[in-house]
Amino acid sequence: MKLQHKAWALILTALALSACTAMLGARYIVGDSFARLETAAALREGERARRVFNQQVQALRATVQDYAFWNDSVAFVTGRQPDFMSENFDAENMGYLRISEILVFDGRGRALATLEKTPEGLLGSLSDERTAPYQALAAQVLAAEGAGRVLQTLRVVDGQLRIVTASAIRRQDLSDPKSYGAMIMTRRFDETEIALLAEVLMTPARLSFDVAAHEGLPTHVHRVDDETDKLHAVLEDHTGQAVAELVLDLDRRLQARGHELSWLSMAMVALTSLLASLVLVLVLDRFLLKRLQRLYNDVRAITRDGPTAAPPVRVQGSDEISALATGINQLLARVHADAQQQQLAHERQEATRAQMMQGQKAEALGRLAGGIAHDINNSLAAVSGWVRLTMEDLEDRHPGHESLEQALKATRYADGLIRQLLAFGRKSPPKLQPLHLKVLLEDTRRLVSAGLTRRCELVLINRVELDVVEADPTQLQQVVVNLLINAADAMEGKGRIEVTLDEITVPFAETDAHARWPGACTLAPGRYLVVGVRDFGPGVPAEIVDRVFEPFFTTKGAGRGTGLGLSVAQGITERHGGHIGLRSALGEGAHFHIYLPACRGEAAAALPAATTETGSTGRELLFVDDDQLVRQSWSALLERRGWQVTRARDGEEAWSYLVQSPGRWDVVLTDYAMPRLNGVGLAERIHASDQPPPVVLLSGNLDEAGNHLPRELFAAVLRKPIEAAELDAVLNGVVRRKADGVGPEA
Repeated sequence: MKLQHKAWALILTALALSACTAMLGARYIVGDSFARLETAAALREGERARRVFNQQVQALRATVQDYAFWNDSVAFVTGRQPDFMSENFDAENMGYLRISEILVFDGRGRALATLEKTPEGLLGSLSDERTAPYQALAAQVLAAEGAGRVLQTLRVVDGQLRIVTASAIRRQDLSDPKSYGAMIMTRRFDETEIALLAEVLMTPARLSFDVAAHEGLPTHVHRVDDETDKLHAVLEDHTGQAVAELVLDLDRRLQARGHELSWLSMAMVALTSLLASLVLVLVLDRFLLKRLQRLYNDVRAITRDGPTAAPPVRVQGSDEISALATGINQLLARVHADAQQQQLAHERQEATRAQMMQGQKAEALGRLAGGIAHDINNSLAAVSGWVRLTMEDLEDRHPGHESLEQALKATRYADGLIRQLLAFGRKSPPKLQPLHLKVLLEDTRRLVSAGLTRRCELVLINRVELDVVEADPTQLQQVVVNLLINAADAMEGKGRIEVTLDEITVPFAETDAHARWPGACTLAPGRYLVVGVRDFGPGVPAEIVDRVFEPFFTTKGAGRGTGLGLSVAQGITERHGGHIGLRSALGEGAHFHIYLPACRGEAAAALPAATTETGSTGRELLFVDDDQLVRQSWSALLERRGWQVTRARDGEEAWSYLVQSPGRWDVVLTDYAMPRLNGVGLAERIHASDQPPPVVLLSGNLDEAGNHLPRELFAAVLRKPIEAAELDAVLNGVVRRKADGVGPEA
């Protein structure tokens, strides 16, 4: 049997077994799923039937209490209003209230009046034999206190189910706890009531008094045939004893449809498997088996004609088969003359070159993965540079000036996120600086108004004057943005979100303060600023309030959440010396509180400084960066501030300029990661020269160098992106220190 035929047989057999397994599994899963769905639907229908029935019981309870908690009823049982029964309970009123029997007892449990409305609509009195069972209920109600003064039960009388409600007779002024008597009302649950119940349930219903077979089960499903199930819902009296059953006819065609779908799915699996096997056989035959057959024929020709006369083996593709063919050809080449030996050497050289290229590609891929942050920061630096150039070209009152300012703030926010990405694995502490919370919250409002909170109304409420804290602005803004996005998701993108700024002093003077400020009990004594984020959504259930800060815990659907947002927010807040708390109730929304230690004394946050004249006119600057956009934008910015800028693409080009014109430049501004010669290598060469200018390092990823960065080679080390005014000030300071003979800034 040929290898080709063996492969076909093996593939078809494996796919047939897989298809059979898949078909049987699909049939079982689909059938079982529909059976489970049908059973669950039946149980829900039973619970609904019991709830609808209990609604009638509760309605009768309300009617009894309306009459029992009435001063006229008290007057009747005390003998002061003898016409009470005839005035309130005629045949029409009892029919309207759907009452079959009324019994009134005095405070000693003696029957004072009884009324019965027959099915024909006539009124009559109950016999002593019929009254006796109700006297026990009246005595139980008169002896009870609190909620026990109202008793509901079910009774079977003359083959009919009756709903019975007994209540103590009290004054309308409930402050008087005395029971003056008892009132009992019953309602026949006859065929008319059953028909009304069936109409509400939209399914045929009847009563059964054979409850012994299903004792202990609240609901039970009995299969009648392939299309109908009988659902038995047990009705119990006040002692928990089964009295009757509601029997509902349920349609079970859902499971039949499930069987049809299972057969259909099996057919689809079989058809798909057949098509897949045909495709796989064709592909295998085209790309593997025919190549093996050709290789076999070539080897037979070599065996028949000899290694010198036979043509070389045909090589196709770049896999194991082609490698085998290449090996055979190399073996044949060994018996040829020097020309064939040279050809073999050439082939080996080409193979080595291909391996070296693959190694270089792998190295480049590793650099790309490690330098993502550097490239993003370069892009941010270029964007911020061009935006600043545009802002300088526009007047302060130009409509686009504010939009460009917001774009700059967005680049600073993105730069902070990149720093967090680099520091995430090391759990590095936040870079604290004094800042105004009002400014941060207003910037955050503008940031999320672009669509992160969708159509929600965002309201800022400030209740403090001194709003300065020491915090990392990017991390703190990330916490607020996460809370705002969660609030918008809770209200499905529509509603009002309140962001408040308050202050508290721990410990509290008020006794109820801990209820108003959740989580504040863990804070150390002192003054705290509180950022509150409140939504008006459905709120957080009480059972999961303590779990919302757990990592990977989320109530959102699949694909909408990771469960890390609140966990990260809690970690950031605690690293700032603060805390985050939650107050929520169902239907009242969620209210998060971020507690941050306030700055002591008169500490103030640094506000953005206006651009001032720095006196850099005529000074020479050598700017080294491998990113063309960064070189162009920042060179233009510095040239506007009076610098004479010479641009270099990398360290080697910059070093060639320095060798050609030593002593020309006042300062060298260089990137860290560059091709050929990086910033550290350039600084080492400059430091070893006769007239070294000061070198300033400006990089988007200082973490790449880590603790091994030789900072003594640089007059200053800066991180991209940076404010133009700050960069100008640092460069001028370096030049002044050099002129004054002062060393690098610590």
